[in-house]
Amino acid sequence: MESIGTRLKQAREDKGISLEQAQKDTRIHNKILAALEDDRPAEAISGTVYIKSFIRKYADYLGLDGTSLAEEYHGERPRTREQILIAAERSSSFKFPLKKAVTAVIVIAVLLAGIKLAIFAGSKIKEGLKSKPKAVKKAEVPKPKLQPAQIPKGENISLKIKAKSDVYLKIKADGSVIYDGILKKGAAETWEAKDSLDVSTSRAEAIAAELNSTALGVLGKGVTKGILITRDGVKLPK
Repeated sequence: MESIGTRLKQAREDKGISLEQAQKDTRIHNKILAALEDDRPAEAISGTVYIKSFIRKYADYLGLDGTSLAEEYHGERPRTREQILIAAERSSSFKFPLKKAVTAVIVIAVLLAGIKLAIFAGSKIKEGLKSKPKAVKKAEVPKPKLQPAQIPKGENISLKIKAKSDVYLKIKADGSVIYDGILKKGAAETWEAKDSLDVSTSRAEAIAAELNSTALGVLGKGVTKGILITRDGVKLPK
């Protein structure tokens, strides 16, 4: 019987879909898609639960029975010496990470814009203090609305994010990166974890979030790293 990866790859090629197009449609990184098709998902994804989740989503996208394929996965078999040598040759060949470079440029541009805005705002505040010597209160960012009760142990932590405008996001589930890219304006994605989710973003005010169907408040402003979400609620970085 053909392997899961072979069936996924064959289904994609039969439909004439490239890995790049599959990444755009499923929002699954092409490294993860390639790992699934090569029957080596553990090299790109940490944890059997997440591997099965990606198999199910990708298979459903290709018109296969995602649930059935996910149930077939029971971990990877030890690779032969020939497969290990092939993997070593692949890793030794250098490929310029164009998409990561584009993402880095976007993040740097956002940071530079934030610095310029901060300098401009600072100069305006100084002018205001000179003309009107009044105390300026620092605007407080509304705190997120925490869960009314703890999330039961048998229930996964589920975070839904909708982008108000194009925004960079990096999501970690239980310590493993499961999303690293740009979420387009109007797009919405949901991520799940057993114990915790860690969110970093280039513009915290540009996202609307829901934790297990409970809407959260503003998660910050500008570049925000280390927004920690656990069963007890949301913890913002200081």
